[in-house]
Amino acid sequence: MAPAAFLFLLCFSLASALNLHHMSADDQDRLSYRQAKGAKIGAVTFGFARHFQNHMVLQRAPQRANIYGFSPTIGQKVTLQLVTVPATRTYSYETTVHQDGSAGAWNFVLDPFAAGITVNIRVDSGGESHNISDVIFGDVWVCSGQSNMQMTVFQIDGAAEEIADANNYPNIRVMTVNDNESPTPLNNLIALSESWSRASSASIGHGAWSYFSAVCWLFGKAIFKARHIPIGLVDTDWGGTPVKAWSSPEALAHCGVHHDEPSDQPESYTEYLKHVPLEDRHRLQGPGNSSVLWNSMVHPLLGMTIYGAIWYQGEGDSGGVARDKYNCTFPTMIKDWRSNWNRASNGQTSATFPFGFVQLAPNHPSPGSTSGFTDIRWHQTADRGYVPNPDMPNVFMAVALDLPDFNSTYGSVHPRYKRDIGARLALSGLAVAYHQSGIFQGPLPTGSHASASGLIVDYGNTWKLSVVINDGFEVQCAHLRWVADPIVAHTNTTVTLKPNVCHAGEKITGLRYAWSESPCALHRCAIYETSHNLPGPPFISYADFDPNGEPYFTFNHQTHIRN
Repeated sequence: MAPAAFLFLLCFSLASALNLHHMSADDQDRLSYRQAKGAKIGAVTFGFARHFQNHMVLQRAPQRANIYGFSPTIGQKVTLQLVTVPATRTYSYETTVHQDGSAGAWNFVLDPFAAGITVNIRVDSGGESHNISDVIFGDVWVCSGQSNMQMTVFQIDGAAEEIADANNYPNIRVMTVNDNESPTPLNNLIALSESWSRASSASIGHGAWSYFSAVCWLFGKAIFKARHIPIGLVDTDWGGTPVKAWSSPEALAHCGVHHDEPSDQPESYTEYLKHVPLEDRHRLQGPGNSSVLWNSMVHPLLGMTIYGAIWYQGEGDSGGVARDKYNCTFPTMIKDWRSNWNRASNGQTSATFPFGFVQLAPNHPSPGSTSGFTDIRWHQTADRGYVPNPDMPNVFMAVALDLPDFNSTYGSVHPRYKRDIGARLALSGLAVAYHQSGIFQGPLPTGSHASASGLIVDYGNTWKLSVVINDGFEVQCAHLRWVADPIVAHTNTTVTLKPNVCHAGEKITGLRYAWSESPCALHRCAIYETSHNLPGPPFISYADFDPNGEPYFTFNHQTHIRN
């Protein structure tokens, strides 16, 4: 273990030694962290890793949950006793403390337990014991990203209703990782903002920018209602952070990111920050250096068996070199998280675990720029326009481009319509992560052909189209000029675009849809499907030509943006 990691593990020891029974768990975390920052390196004490606590969720069968912690005595025996509640059966396990860097660690891989089983767990070593209780088995989801993931239930549309409703879901359990960075990988979290808690108005509706994440909560609640199994939600996010901060050095090196370059936040974000109280601004001005949040807010969780992860980030990468590399950095981060989680969890977290993300919502008033957010939306799909795809297997997404909120109390970059996002992300997740049948994504074309009445864009037979407005499509004429091309006719499966919008003699060389930062009004983009009213995602394609010289477009391959 690196020296910095060893230092931070000391906070666990200090917290255990103090008589803090009169303080909250959050206060204990903060106090132990402050003391550890100024302490000399010393031996850790025996105990659980910080995120193993009362009321937590452990991953259900067929996966097997990992339980682990730390000890100063290499080679000493550690026993674990797990008792089901009501007390009907006891499971016993034994291991020894092994060397982990410069400290000692211990680990147990439990038997597989079905969803809904509740247990109490005790670990003993060298005459010392620690207990956690009211632990329930279910599916564990990690939620990460920047400020739109961090945005809390307190801040969204319908907040009062959602906060009150949280009392009805005691088998959804939540935990929020404290915002901390580290220059080296840590094996234990530095601190928690919110200890594991049963869902309630207090644990879900705490306040603005603190806890609990709206997208994480809404996604988890929808999964719980559909699957009827306990859900554990681990929220680890920080506003204003780029993807490189959440990525390992190996993942960044794969994409040619070898040194730190400045990360520019959208202007609307920096303008909003000017009005945020100084005491709260820290939560929204996270670090931008490579791997510093991977080290402190992801790496310590890797040994925990999880079912999947969701992600809302990209605004902080919408300019410069970071934007142009996002079609590598984001898919590679997913692959790298999966590989590292699988390895650290003794193979119990799937090497292809489900990963969902939110495609960037609008920002500036329509139409806005045709680069930046538009590029990131496309790069979020590895330049294919849809997921899952060959480069991003077992990945799902929520399209949010029809959810502008230019008058948001929290700045236009933070739309309050998170209930739409949560519902769409859960619908997609139920299909990809839980194999539920049915439509889960908005319409994407399958092909096109020219006709006398105009270019016909074919959406195939998967969706029944709903055409809300006629605007949104553009064609690129031969001299690279993009021109609006309105819909003049449509069927349940096709739209026909106006002919002859290019100059006489010019060929159409490109086709794109919803290609602006804020392409439409609320719920008023052009293309939806009828079963769930899901919007069609943005796309771009460049023409091939048939033997007669007529352009046609295909959409089942990777397409890199031509500037």
